[in-house]
Amino acid sequence: MSYNRNSVFNSLVQESNNSFLVADEYRTNPLSHQPGGSTIKVKYSDGSIRIYDKIKNIAAYTRYLMSSSKNEILEVIPI
Repeated sequence: MSYNRNSVFNSLVQESNNSFLVADEYRTNPLSHQPGGSTIKVKYSDGSIRIYDKIKNIAAYTRYLMSSSKNEILEVIPI
């Protein structure tokens, strides 16, 4: 197995170009405006990656996202 450093680097750059942190003004849960909690990265089928911080219950938030996403979410990763 060979390791292609350029391929890995290009993949990371592409991922970072499609990523953004969701601002508090777009968050609807009042707990999302309080300090503390965890951060998750959500990968969508359109290639975008949204990062949510101040998540108080990762399991509950993941269930909510999956039930309301209409199969648009590929993966939820705690970071």
